[in-house]
Amino acid sequence: MRVWLKLSGATILATTAAFPAGAEQFQLDTIVVVDGASHPSQQVRAQVEGAAQQSRTTSTVDGSVVQNVSPVNKLDAVRYNTTGILNQPGTGDRFGASTKIRTFGDWGAAESIDGLPAIKSAGEEGGGYSNTMIPSIAVDRISVLKGGRAVGYGDGTDGGVLETRIKSGRAYTDHGAVSLDASSAGEALVQAEAADHGEQWDYYAALNGFAGDYDREPPNLESQTTYGGLGKVGLNLSEDTRIELLTIYDRSEPEIYRNAVQEDVSTEQSYSAVTVDHRLSETTSLRAGALYNDSRSLWEARSRDRSVDTAVAFADAYTSVALSDDIHFDGSLGGEYRHTEYLRDNQWENTFADVAAIARGALTFDDNLTLSAGLRNTWLTNDIVLNGVTQPDNLESDTVFSYELGAAYSVLENTRLRASWATGYNRFYEKYGNFGSDPLDTTNGAGDAVVESRTAEIGVRQTFDRGYVDLALYNIVQDNVPRRNNGAIESVEVDQSGLELEMLWQLTDAVALSGGYMYVIDLEATRADGTSANSNIFFGTNGTSVPKHQLNGRATWAVTDDLSLWTAAFWSSGYEAVNFDGSVTERDGYSRFDLGAAYAVADNVVLRGRVENLTDEKDFGTTVKGVAANDGGNIGRVFWLGADVVF
Repeated sequence: MRVWLKLSGATILATTAAFPAGAEQFQLDTIVVVDGASHPSQQVRAQVEGAAQQSRTTSTVDGSVVQNVSPVNKLDAVRYNTTGILNQPGTGDRFGASTKIRTFGDWGAAESIDGLPAIKSAGEEGGGYSNTMIPSIAVDRISVLKGGRAVGYGDGTDGGVLETRIKSGRAYTDHGAVSLDASSAGEALVQAEAADHGEQWDYYAALNGFAGDYDREPPNLESQTTYGGLGKVGLNLSEDTRIELLTIYDRSEPEIYRNAVQEDVSTEQSYSAVTVDHRLSETTSLRAGALYNDSRSLWEARSRDRSVDTAVAFADAYTSVALSDDIHFDGSLGGEYRHTEYLRDNQWENTFADVAAIARGALTFDDNLTLSAGLRNTWLTNDIVLNGVTQPDNLESDTVFSYELGAAYSVLENTRLRASWATGYNRFYEKYGNFGSDPLDTTNGAGDAVVESRTAEIGVRQTFDRGYVDLALYNIVQDNVPRRNNGAIESVEVDQSGLELEMLWQLTDAVALSGGYMYVIDLEATRADGTSANSNIFFGTNGTSVPKHQLNGRATWAVTDDLSLWTAAFWSSGYEAVNFDGSVTERDGYSRFDLGAAYAVADNVVLRGRVENLTDEKDFGTTVKGVAANDGGNIGRVFWLGADVVF
């Protein structure tokens, strides 16, 4: 049985034997993920999934880096350490958390946990940190899976998928740890984890609690508290069968100011999943499972009561077999049922039920050339209810056909080329209600349609003795993107192209550098009647602000076995928005720069320090050029102290 080594397009991994688990040094290295080696029942599935990813682009950040860079805001660490995430004006601050992957024609990618079908949740509103669902101490890694991913993950995948892998008890023996962090901004974070394993079982559990007392700095925020936790249990029924159960709970309660009036907002989310892997033979296995995600955001002062509840059942059969001495086949067949209830402000009560059939396959020749293909057909059902009245079924098509084609080939031993052509789709539940009670503009040919995308991409990865360079060039076209225009919802086509570059250079055994660069080459939106909307996608005359350039960089220095230093920086060029009349609104760019250190004072105790936003940036791309910045009261430079104790 071959095992794929999935080399991510990202650049960060923290591994040092002198540091206890849960308190690793921040040290740059290539992330090498060996999937499928944990239990025999999962190895065939890991082989098949690895073959399907050979032609795709992924950036990954290790969980220990999340703990060092931004333990409260996980997606801040993703922004610092990967490419693919688009940060629009205002989303780059310490509270911000963009989930836009390459695309501007949506409000963020769906998220997958442990590789399960992707989901979307009711967003956290009002202010404060907005991605608190999974304790950062529990994160094994976060990956930005780029380009259309409908075949593998389903809904919300038009630009890509954000995937979080949770730690497993299989990696620990009688383990316990506590992580403490406090900042000069009046914040405190407490996290704890426990894990163990035996021959027939393993478990991992984590808890966290956060409190921030801001006293109107920033001006819209008085305070925020969050708390939650998760548990992950594995049961090995035999060498051929494994069951995994996962449950997560999170609650966030910011107190905000709106029009000088204090208001309470709350967001609550619970997630549960069960999967069963069973090996039929050395070349064939089965997987079946189900997940349920219940999310709700409540803002009584604005009469907002919004929830997204999703239930998914899925099953797949996998095979990995040698067809000859030189040809290997990896493939799968599966199905999925997804039921989503979307409730909005006691007006909209919408139900979406989707059934999908999925097939994937890859041929590998001479352990080099890999050709892959995947197909998915999804049957759609809508039940839209507004103020108790069932709305007409205006869905343009009750099916979505998705596909992916890919090829990867090493032209030299250390030079691997890849190319892919893949689709994604987005049910875009938010359009029902986000524009008030505006009707769909069926007279203009826009109709009620699912957003569908097509990604064409080529890439190359050059590996060196002490590092690598990875380059990707892509074009994404999104059809049926909803927008508001003159009191009705119409659709536009969004065509965008970009370039991404990532690199790692291990200067010495102790010093390493890495970085990433993103360039948006072009963005164009076209209405259903063929007229140009320039780069305007959403509301009224407000154009979509596009950051042409985004740059991140990191450096680490392992001074001794006990002391490590690191830096992380992010820069965004100015933003441009082309309005309907052809005029251009330009906004200033911004930069962020962090410094950090970790020192092991004992075998089981590590002290951490960090200076967040060293340059005291307070604007984050919101200021129109030529206008004085209004950043009074915004949080700038912040100092952090932390400690990790392992028992």
